Amino acid sequence: MTKDTYHSGIENKMKSIGYCIKALAVRRNVLITSRHDARVPKHIIVFESDDWGSIRMPSPQVLEELKSKGYQYADNIGYDRYDTLASNQDLEVLMDALFSVKDVNGYPAKLTMNCVVANPDFEKIRQSDYHEYHYELFTETLKRYPHHDHAFALWNEGVKQGVFKPQFHGREHLNARMWLQLLQKGCKPVLDSFNKGVVSVVVDKKDDERLHSLAAYNIATESEYDFAKQSVVEGLDIFEQLFGYRSESMIAPNYTWDTAIENVATLCGVKYLQGSRYQRHSLYVMHNGGNPELRYTGQCNANGQIYMVRNCSFEPSENPKKNADFCFAQIEKCFKRGQAAIISSHRQNFIGELYPSNRDNNIKQFKDLLKNIVTKYPDVVFMSSDELGGLIEMSYK
Repeated sequence: MTKDTYHSGIENKMKSIGYCIKALAVRRNVLITSRHDARVPKHIIVFESDDWGSIRMPSPQVLEELKSKGYQYADNIGYDRYDTLASNQDLEVLMDALFSVKDVNGYPAKLTMNCVVANPDFEKIRQSDYHEYHYELFTETLKRYPHHDHAFALWNEGVKQGVFKPQFHGREHLNARMWLQLLQKGCKPVLDSFNKGVVSVVVDKKDDERLHSLAAYNIATESEYDFAKQSVVEGLDIFEQLFGYRSESMIAPNYTWDTAIENVATLCGVKYLQGSRYQRHSLYVMHNGGNPELRYTGQCNANGQIYMVRNCSFEPSENPKKNADFCFAQIEKCFKRGQAAIISSHRQNFIGELYPSNRDNNIKQFKDLLKNIVTKYPDVVFMSSDELGGLIEMSYK
């Protein structure tokens, strides 16, 4: 063994030890913070599902063609393999699953559908030579997809029947300023993806240190704030136009947002902030000394907005281990602590438009999970995120 090899081995071991120490510290902090989560007087289940309304991958063929060029996508965790706009059949099957059980009050299971209300208008952006950002409502995007002619009507039927509760996820699931800049620079992976109607390509750090453009509020410079804040205002107004009510809760794309986003959201009526245990701040804040912050359900910010933290996961498309059994065990732990079970389950778990087996396998698990919940906890109450937020808010008065 050479001297360089020896020292390289020692260095790698030290890095590994350092990583383990950091991971243990994070886990400890998460466990400590979770004990502060608000207690509730009932067995409450909230299913929070992100990405509804947003485009992702148009077809398996497009994914394979782009990957053949050496570009990277999040297909290894499902998002670019399974996720696309929900079809008529996707929505019908999901509604059937939610209707398969009733809570103590006689209501079916309910899904908080965190949705974006717009997608990029690729043709208008191309016509501007990538210098102007244009968007279209997701209801217009649906019209170009092959099995989606009744999709929005099914959304509305689900809302009427109490199984769907749309809430705000962003105007679009896209950092449009960053994306346009990469297009203007001629970044080939972004351009080639654009030409296929895809925005989710992983970007080389030499092009932008943000890696991808999906985190809408991951601001890198102060000048980007105005665009992001305007997208929140416009997005919430469009949400009301589409659904007939203001969204009282929101979840930032990729769990990344700053105080500036909270401030504009509260002026637009957002009272509850969905998220994960760690709030990721934008690059701009991180570059100026900020760090990710631990959150707990019931915590309030300076605006009086209430944070709501996901503490369970049903994400089999992302990781087969995050299945129904895994989720049910987490629910039991929450209930033993007197806490609501706030379950993360992204849209991709319910989508079969690209691969029907993905939807069919996951829906079977989902129905099993729902059945196990109502069997073991016949007093369970299904709520949406804004309803749980209102219950917690009332307990503070």
